[in-house]
Amino acid sequence: MIIVLSTISFLLAYVSVLTITALGGMFSEKTGTIALSLEGSMTVGAFTSGIVMYLLPSTVPTGISAIIVILTALVSAGLYSLLLAVACITFKADQTLVGTALNILSTALAVVLIKQITKTDALPVGNSRLNFTRFYEIFNVNLFGVQGVRFNWLIITVLVLIPIIYIVIYKSRYGLRLSSCGENPSSADSLGINVNKTRYIGVLLSGVFSGLGGLLLITMNAEWEFANGASGFGFLALAVLIFGQWKPLYIFLGAFVFSIFKTLSVVYPSIDFLANLGISSYFYLALPYVVCLIVLVFTSKKNVGPKALGEPYNKGKR
Repeated sequence: MIIVLSTISFLLAYVSVLTITALGGMFSEKTGTIALSLEGSMTVGAFTSGIVMYLLPSTVPTGISAIIVILTALVSAGLYSLLLAVACITFKADQTLVGTALNILSTALAVVLIKQITKTDALPVGNSRLNFTRFYEIFNVNLFGVQGVRFNWLIITVLVLIPIIYIVIYKSRYGLRLSSCGENPSSADSLGINVNKTRYIGVLLSGVFSGLGGLLLITMNAEWEFANGASGFGFLALAVLIFGQWKPLYIFLGAFVFSIFKTLSVVYPSIDFLANLGISSYFYLALPYVVCLIVLVFTSKKNVGPKALGEPYNKGKR
């Protein structure tokens, strides 16, 4: 029973991380800006909130502490994503190169800042690992009251956001404007829509939701090694976005598929049949990414993104 509940808990957590991050990337890409920096935004949201959890005094009330940590993740990742917006929307830089640079920079920032902050007796000098056991207890509760099976309540926040995002995309005026900027920015501009402003908002939202995904990812654990960034979850989320054809429901289903293999890499030692096979743990760790690669090879040709995706908009050439 405990194994089943643990598997469900991990599966829901991974689905939530990938879904909310991919949905954030959807906002960016529907406006025409490639969301390649999802990994970087997740890492920034994770390490800034991790630093706050590490430094925040225990005298601060639990509810206020949780709010501060959540806001830190959302705001920091949102601001970091604006670097992509400024470079690619205002200065029309190559979106692929800038996104790649931001992914690299985020991990470097995390390691440097955490090494400076953790120069205490609590951790070895130069360690880029943060421990936030107190906040692990704050963000995780026993699933159905079963001791030892933890459930992160941020998952509920994500599950509530999914239908809201669906309504915004398909049932609101903003969703129509957002999509028009990614499909035909010239036509959108002729109708009075500020294309660059809409794209800025899309990129900002991608950062905010990625920050939430990063926070959920690290609070599934009592500590996190930030030299690993977001452990590739940003790239997996980008794959989920493409596999899901930029549609919220398909994105959720795609996240579920990939999360099954990610969950397997965590719970397989508890499954006697798999544990007795004697297969290296590295196989299970690599399995989600291998499956992701195979799926994209066979499905990417059929997935058609926004027509103006990756193309800077020049109003003078309208």
